[in-house]
Amino acid sequence: MIRCVTIKNFKCLRDVTVNLEPFTVFVGANGSGKTSFLQALDLLCRAFRTLAEQLDKEFRSHRSHGTNDAVELSCLSDAVHFRYRTKAQPEQSIPHGHKWAGDGAAFAKDGDPLNWKQWQQQEGMLPNSVWLRLETPRLRDHQAHGNDRRLMNVDGSGMHAALASMALEDPDEWQKLQADLRRIVPAVLRLRHTPQSELLFDTINGKGLKAHQVSEGTLLTLGLLTAIHGVNKPGVLLLDDLDRALHPKAQRELIDLLRGVQTANPDIQIVGSTHSPYLLGRMQPSEVQVTSLRDDGSTACEPLTHHPKFAKWKDEFHPGEMWSMFGEKWVAEPEVAAK
Repeated sequence: MIRCVTIKNFKCLRDVTVNLEPFTVFVGANGSGKTSFLQALDLLCRAFRTLAEQLDKEFRSHRSHGTNDAVELSCLSDAVHFRYRTKAQPEQSIPHGHKWAGDGAAFAKDGDPLNWKQWQQQEGMLPNSVWLRLETPRLRDHQAHGNDRRLMNVDGSGMHAALASMALEDPDEWQKLQADLRRIVPAVLRLRHTPQSELLFDTINGKGLKAHQVSEGTLLTLGLLTAIHGVNKPGVLLLDDLDRALHPKAQRELIDLLRGVQTANPDIQIVGSTHSPYLLGRMQPSEVQVTSLRDDGSTACEPLTHHPKFAKWKDEFHPGEMWSMFGEKWVAEPEVAAK
């Protein structure tokens, strides 16, 4: 599990360190850095699962406005420090014979992670990150999308084809997915497909139901499980804008469903963002990170538990109510919290 992440000079995240839980949700105003954090974490994970050189241009494209300093992303995962720093520009290249200065991807198993002499230019591995923003209409569409029928897209399109491929090519995983689905949504007895790869649901209320005849919660759960059991299995599941204009009751049910997914797949870490106090009502205070912008446009981020009045109100209000009461200005303006 990724436990601590430091981000420097990445968009509005000029110098931010965040401790992550198995399930962490970022909350704050629009443009305060929530999505940027998910994007940075996704890039960092990919840098240690592919040729990092191919990503250096992408790292550079997100460098904070007004700075020429390197983009630096680092994290602690399973007692190993991982770090990526954008490479020097050609005109800033290291002179011949000079020792490596730590550009690119590297990792350190011990010592001071800020001391580049402890870091090694060797291949390390971070969990596979999968970014999802599932949309119910896309999950209901049984048409294939993309070149690889085994892969579901970020928005959920292609789910039917991906599951049909799984049922054909990996029947053991197909059975595991259905077992997880029944554990979370007991009303579903089994899944099957038409010759056109359209999903059919056999439930306690009827057999052969099509996707538009089952609940949104069932489809969202199935979309998550498709990502989890598919060929691109996530170690870190990134879920941007979790509430997505869902009814408050549906938002709370979604969090319960995600926790069910983690119970069935305990190695998966979930990091998401939201604007909803109703959704936060299902979170633990330690799982909530609050973001706010400083006057200079940079992001400040603090866990909800760091509010000076948290101890006073933690037994009276759930996290959503505390966020509604505290707001987020206290993160960037400490004097606000003291009032």
